[in-house]
Amino acid sequence: MLINYLKYFVVLVILIFLQKSVVWLISISSYNITPDIIVIMIIYIGVKKGHIEGAIFGFIAGLILDFVSGSFVGLSALCYTISGFTAGYFHRPDDEKFLEKFNFLIVVFPVVLLCNMIYFLIFSQGVTLGFGDIFFKIILSSTTYTTLISLVFVFLPKRKETEKLA
Repeated sequence: MLINYLKYFVVLVILIFLQKSVVWLISISSYNITPDIIVIMIIYIGVKKGHIEGAIFGFIAGLILDFVSGSFVGLSALCYTISGFTAGYFHRPDDEKFLEKFNFLIVVFPVVLLCNMIYFLIFSQGVTLGFGDIFFKIILSSTTYTTLISLVFVFLPKRKETEKLA
């Protein structure tokens, strides 16, 4: 059990590194839309393990990201904690195939929308943009792009299927 948590932690650290160094390659730079690959993993942990684990891993990943990026310490930790906890509402211990279907996308969109709303509404305090501009140009577009990127989780071959092929 501890090994599984350690695996999640290592994956989150790798994703934080990728988010800060490589994700700009797949961003839509003309509109400044960047997917958030860290929140996808936090949602996965929340759905797979439940409220508490999702919130704890969300807080840890957000705090590490805040210290690495050096801006507004605690904001990402707050957003990711809420995202992990909210994703825990979709935890189904008796249904292992829940994450293997497109159900994961149904979870990702509202949770990422909540995460981005909290983040960008707090981060954009004092900016002359109105709520409509912030919502449609930043929040909704970033949420949609992150949801599209989460299709990778849906189409990844599962461990049991790859073991059957070997």
